Formats: sequence, structure tokens, C-alpha cells
Amino acid sequence: MNLLIPMTCKSCHRIPLKVINTLLPVFLIVLMQSCSPRQVDDTARSGQMTLAVDKQLADIADSQVKMFRGYYPDAHISLMPVSSNESLKLLLDHRVRGALIGGTPEAAEEALFATQSSSLRREAVAHDAIVCIVNSRNPLRSISLEELKNLFTGQREHGMTALVKADDFRLQSNFAATTGIKRENIRAWGCSSDSTLIMRIAADESALGLLFQSSPEVRRVLERATGNIRILPIANKLNGAAALFPTQQTIFDGSYPLVTSVYYLYFSGDPLAAGFGAWLGSGGQKAFERSSYAPFKLVERTIILH
Repeated sequence: MNLLIPMTCKSCHRIPLKVINTLLPVFLIVLMQSCSPRQVDDTARSGQMTLAVDKQLADIADSQVKMFRGYYPDAHISLMPVSSNESLKLLLDHRVRGALIGGTPEAAEEALFATQSSSLRREAVAHDAIVCIVNSRNPLRSISLEELKNLFTGQREHGMTALVKADDFRLQSNFAATTGIKRENIRAWGCSSDSTLIMRIAADESALGLLFQSSPEVRRVLERATGNIRILPIANKLNGAAALFPTQQTIFDGSYPLVTSVYYLYFSGDPLAAGFGAWLGSGGQKAFERSSYAPFKLVERTIILH
């Protein structure tokens, strides 16, 4: 009887090993390609873009981007938080495809939108406010726009010291426009950041500062209602007018004296930038309504009666 004996010759093992060594790199390349991000067309609901945002708007912008991608997972939008004097520059230099800014552009910037040949678009998407912050031990219980104007043009109203964030170009411009002065005429101590301004006021009961309500530092002040910082209500006139706090209602109806707008800027013809702008003006209004901002328009609701 013939027995079948397994072959143990070494040469029988070298051939398949050579094949494996040859095919392994090819297999790895195929595997890596299958794991790389899927390329998608650039449309109103898909593609990749970078959005410049004024620093105080970074949190709400992040929420809006996440909600937008929840509906449109092929849209990839990354945020670039910058100082307010950089947002529009980045867009004009085409380093970003959209910009979210707090406050109305100045006259020189407005000219960019005025020409018929300009493809730059601007859409108001929400309302914000400039708030007045003082030390809790400060004797003031309210202040008028006229008193703020005097204080921020160099007069020592009520013995107060005026503070502002040094590089917050847009807040200064909007405050100046509302009070009827020029931005270059503002006389105030410039702080390097919102947190530095807050710390200065917390340590000095004669200091008074201006910040956007959307600033994360202001939100922390509101959350710590028993802290050593408080927000002053502001009156439109020196005598006779009620001083108002910046609530969502007073901001939305414009009765609070220092209301500002949040604008979304982009170039027409850019599909994803336009699509995100359309979202901010429709579905995105609900996110603004649930935040410290006021929506630019009332959110429609459907009531089902049984």
C-alpha cells in the first residue's frame, strides 16, 4: 500500500510567502483609500468651507454648524474665530468663504455692498446687544446713553473710568454710531481681552465697561448672579425714560438702546456658503431663539388642534 506523506520541502513554502509579500503593499493602499474621506460635490448642502467668525460669536456659530451638518452630513464647515477687524478682511482675501460678524459695517465697508458689480452679499441673521458692566459695589443703578457718551468721550461722569476691549473694532463702531460720535473720538482704557476687562471691573468699583452680550464672559456674569459684577440697565434719554435691561424681548423689539445685528457675509455664486446662509435665516433661527441672542425674525410654529 502506498502511503501519502506530506511534503516538507522548504521550497514549497517560499512561493506563497513571496506572493503575500508582493500583494501586501497593494492591499494596504486599497485599504487606506477606502478609509479616506469621501469626496463630495460642492453644492448648497455639501462640500467643505471655512467660516470666519468674530470671537464672541464662536459658540453660536459652532452650534449652527453642528445643526446644519445634522441635516446635511456631507457639509463640512470649519470655524476660524478672529478679532472683529479681521473677519471681513479674510473674506475679501478669499481665505475663507463666509464670515459671521457682530454689528453693522462702517461706511467704508458699506461701500463694498453698494456697487452693482459687487458679488459680496450680506444677510442679517440675529440681534445682539452691547451691555454696560459695573462692579456690584458701584452706587449707580442705571445709566443713560447721554451719560455713556460723555463718559466714553473723556468726561468723568459720576467719577467713573471707561473701559473697552482694545481690538473690538466693531463694538466701538456700533457704540459710536448709536451715540452720535466718531469711533476715533472714543476715550477709554483698552483691555487686551474680555476676561481682562471683567477682572478690572471686579477689582475697581469706579470702572465701567462695554461688551457684547454674546461674549462668553458676559454669559458667565449672568450665570453668577450673586457675583461681584452686574449689568446696568440703560435709558435712551437722561430724564423721563425707563432704563431697560438687555432681555431677548427688548433686544428683539429694539426698545433696548444698544441693540446690534449679527450679519452673515459671503460671495454670491458660492453654493455651500449660500446654502449655509439660507439655513441661518430659516432653520437656524430656532438656535438663536434658544440662546442669549434674539432671532432676526419670529420663528413660525405649527399648532395641531385635535
